[in-house]
Amino acid sequence: MDKCDIIIPVWNQKEVTKECVDSILKHTDYPYRLILIDNGSEKDTEDYLASLKDVKGLDLLLIRNNKNLGFVKAVNQGMVASESPYLCIMNNDTIATEGWLNEMMDVMAIYPEIGLLNPSSNTSGQYPPENRSIDDYALILRGFKRQIQELYTCRGFCMILRRSVMDDLGVLDEAYHLGYFDDTDYCKRAQAKGYRTARAKASYVYHKENTTFKKLDNNSDLFKANEKIFFTRWGRSVRVAYFVDRPDRTGKIDALATDLARSGHQVMVFIKQGIDWPVRLDHFDIRRFDVNQYLFGALSIYKTLKRKKKKKLDILVTDNKALGAVLKAMKNLHGSDVFIDPDRDTLFEAIKEKSKDF
Repeated sequence: MDKCDIIIPVWNQKEVTKECVDSILKHTDYPYRLILIDNGSEKDTEDYLASLKDVKGLDLLLIRNNKNLGFVKAVNQGMVASESPYLCIMNNDTIATEGWLNEMMDVMAIYPEIGLLNPSSNTSGQYPPENRSIDDYALILRGFKRQIQELYTCRGFCMILRRSVMDDLGVLDEAYHLGYFDDTDYCKRAQAKGYRTARAKASYVYHKENTTFKKLDNNSDLFKANEKIFFTRWGRSVRVAYFVDRPDRTGKIDALATDLARSGHQVMVFIKQGIDWPVRLDHFDIRRFDVNQYLFGALSIYKTLKRKKKKKLDILVTDNKALGAVLKAMKNLHGSDVFIDPDRDTLFEAIKEKSKDF
């Protein structure tokens, strides 16, 4: 059985880190080595990490930095030190549940095209109900064993990658310094090499989210600066709405939605009730909205205008000429570009231009 190196940068947060490590020790049966990078932590955390050397049977590598080098550089130290066929980049504010790593390794074995993989998590929208513990919720998700959902990007709170990905790409880009968008950039680079990114539905890791980053004084500035680096390189994600009221166009919609989502864009398919769902791919950024068949046109317009108040749709697509004409006439109200039965190249060229607008 292959081994997985679990790489966890730590900067103080002793109790949070202990909870994370304890959950790994308790719930991980798959062979692993724990690589901890102590990013200049204060003495209580430093002493705790050093005490792990005494844990019986734990395969541990502890790297100590004299100061905080930031999340990205610390992860890269762990990646360079790693020797296993699989690497797991993990935050110290996560809680692993029973069988989390076994399930992810099973998925990686079944789907060789997947280069990077997340577990299910509250970070990805899988929240335990109020009356359920994290462990109880994880048990419920086991019904999705070996099932996946493709993702536009894996997130670095708990991200497994194959050794072949690191061989192809190297380490994280240190232009992102302390963190934010480093994981997204890495995934985009992997996708450019032909790898897929996905979520293992039956594996669950809870994430307390930004426990360390929220301690930074320039947290907001850091996010904005790294977002600009990422958008300049890759463009921003474009929101595309496709209004479907004809069953004879489902093949076209399936191909377009799949290509758009895998290119990093969000696709909202507003589909008339009674028409079979046209998209075969289970992808996080392909969303379904069923619309009453008798009020399809009116409700489609209403939903478009309503979206402007939250996250505005960038591009509207329909094969219905009458609906398209109305949407074009109302552009001053919804602010979106409208395309009626476009060919793929025309649509993707428009999306490419939109992605540069940030």
